[in-house]
Amino acid sequence: MNRAENEAYWGSTDTAPSALDSFFDEDSEVSWRGSSGAASWRAKSDRGEGKPEVSGASPSSSGSSNTSYSIVDNITVTSTQDWAFVEVGGSGTNSGRSVAGVGKAIGEKLDSWKPPSVSIKWNSSQGQGSSCAQCVAKDNEIIKLKKRLENSFSRYNLTLPPEDTVKRILLGQPYSLECYRSHEDKIALLDTALATLDGSAILASVIHLKNTVKKTLFVKEMQTRPHAVQVYVSYLKKRHNYPEAIDFLGLLGKTEEAAILSYELALTGKAPEGKLKNFKKLLETNFSHPGLAFEASMVEDNIKLLSRQLTIDEVDQKDQSNPMLAKYPRAANVAGKPLLTTLFYCCMYHWEAGESHPGSPLALRKEHDLTSRQLLWTVLRGRARVHHWPLPQELDAWKGNKGLLGALGSLTSALGGSGRVGTSTVKAKLPIDQLVRYLATSGAPSNILAVYIGLVDPIGTRLTLALNHKCHQAVIDVYVIQKDKGALEKYMKEIPEGLPEYLKAENALKTAKWKL
Repeated sequence: MNRAENEAYWGSTDTAPSALDSFFDEDSEVSWRGSSGAASWRAKSDRGEGKPEVSGASPSSSGSSNTSYSIVDNITVTSTQDWAFVEVGGSGTNSGRSVAGVGKAIGEKLDSWKPPSVSIKWNSSQGQGSSCAQCVAKDNEIIKLKKRLENSFSRYNLTLPPEDTVKRILLGQPYSLECYRSHEDKIALLDTALATLDGSAILASVIHLKNTVKKTLFVKEMQTRPHAVQVYVSYLKKRHNYPEAIDFLGLLGKTEEAAILSYELALTGKAPEGKLKNFKKLLETNFSHPGLAFEASMVEDNIKLLSRQLTIDEVDQKDQSNPMLAKYPRAANVAGKPLLTTLFYCCMYHWEAGESHPGSPLALRKEHDLTSRQLLWTVLRGRARVHHWPLPQELDAWKGNKGLLGALGSLTSALGGSGRVGTSTVKAKLPIDQLVRYLATSGAPSNILAVYIGLVDPIGTRLTLALNHKCHQAVIDVYVIQKDKGALEKYMKEIPEGLPEYLKAENALKTAKWKL
């Protein structure tokens, strides 16, 4: 039919959309009149009475080629329970073609998209003998939804091999551990993850085990897997969950690790008073085990140092008589600082203080164990900060506990003779070349440098060090020792005549009987 006839046909009362909307309504009767005959159908699916019947004119009753076919002629429903089979017929055929795949699921899916008055609406505008385009599209969508449903079901209900799950973790793919419900499956997953040595897989397995078993059973299984323990404790420390990590290590019998971790937790406090309180509590609890005697002594030293530092700060804040505090104001409190920093501070401000003073370097050295290298180097740096450079004899006397005031010798006596000094602790414990460079950088005078350069052996290295730092006195001492008159006369031309070193070299040339 042409366009006008088509619009007139579909606009008639019997074929209007308002009549088609109730085509599949329950307990409704639809009658069809036209050239193709009449159709009637009453759906009684809610009462379960019989099978729906669809009737229409036979194909032979269509007289001419312009005869229109209704929807009833093209659809035959052969099942009322699940719509599992639909026959789509065409003009002039005794049997229709079957379209598979339109089942109960598609019926329910399509019902959710239609108004309540319509259960299913077919689109037959594709022409005679053509498949329903919407049905094919819905079939494809159902297949995809089925696959997604199967994957989701297997993910949460089927126990996959641990190797597959661990592989997905390693590759960064989606995974789920909910399917591992039995104890054996969880342990198998953990052991598989441990075999890969991958931290992410191990941590995921450990956390799943912890969240799904009793605490005692979790600890029992972790006791035989030290690598898993290491990964889990590291995870807790990164999350700053120290109490749980300490408790876990204690249950495993790792008292030393638990004590050290508790010590780290105590160090996180900001206020020195709070740290001191935490250290005293640790000493009574975590470090009370007999096997931790050495570690407990270290905590005791920390308590002594922090107590002394708090006392030093309290005294120095009120002290108005110390000239060093007035000349070099304190940059910060010493409480909470390391031991060597505290010694550096005491050497700056309390160098001559008696042992009864809390800031006495001697008292600090006696109370804490320091190596000779640490002690001497820190003392030299601390004194150089206030432009006082102690001589080797002074350091030897100070280290030997002879008292600072009695050990301090004059600079002139220290430089007697050729400027060389006897064997000292400084020479044995410190790298003299580095010490000389530091003293020169800090502004030490030439006579002090000459004393320390005199400790360098061999004499060729001593001469090179003296020339590099332009220490005239040390160079003259080397030439005198070598009795090299020519070299000394040549070097005197580089020394200004007004310097004491020039006079010293001149006197050495006059009094010495050296051969050229």
